[in-house]
Amino acid sequence: MRPEEFSTILQAAVAGSHEALEKILELYEPLINKHSWINGKMDEDLRQYILIHIALNISKFDI
Repeated sequence: MRPEEFSTILQAAVAGSHEALEKILELYEPLINKHSWINGKMDEDLRQYILIHIALNISKFDI
């Protein structure tokens, strides 16, 4: 993905586009999953917590 494409998607997500937020979450899924492990196993509750916080706070991004 080119930087211009990412910028457009991020701006749309910050503006409230559900499709754009979904694309951002897809893009960062490997990183989210990486940080969702506790004691050697995937913690689905932690993963959900991370996803919810991204969704609730993306509108606060300063672009």
